[in-house]
Amino acid sequence: MRCAVLLFAFFAQPLFGADVPQWAVAIFPSGAEFSLEIAATDGQRRLGYMFREEVPADEGMLFLFGATDRHGIWMKNCRVPLDIIWLDEDFRVVEIAAGAQPCPADGPCPSMQPMRASRYVLEVAGGRAAEEKLTQGDLVIIHAEPPL
Repeated sequence: MRCAVLLFAFFAQPLFGADVPQWAVAIFPSGAEFSLEIAATDGQRRLGYMFREEVPADEGMLFLFGATDRHGIWMKNCRVPLDIIWLDEDFRVVEIAAGAQPCPADGPCPSMQPMRASRYVLEVAGGRAAEEKLTQGDLVIIHAEPPL
């Protein structure tokens, strides 16, 4: 029982207090919309898309960080390629790691970092950023409640 309580506390502690969005939608400049899961706690960010067999083409995950920095992302225990999109505090694309491949089960799993600082990381199914012609500097509109 104690382990379950500690695990709940680990996953339930957001950096943003009570103002963490319960849902969000990302809209690319092409008009493509993505329903987003929110990863606001250390545990949620650490888990990310681990162990998922697929990421639907119209879904994604938005990682919320408490500060602007060069946030590293890895593909440990991921089972599908992802596009990793670093966004600044205004939701402009800082960098894209297109089609990032899962790490091997046995072997190194390096962290990927952008060349410039970002505030958020958006992950979508591998290939979606190119399909929607998303490029560095583009503005991604994020609708969330409460707003970010």
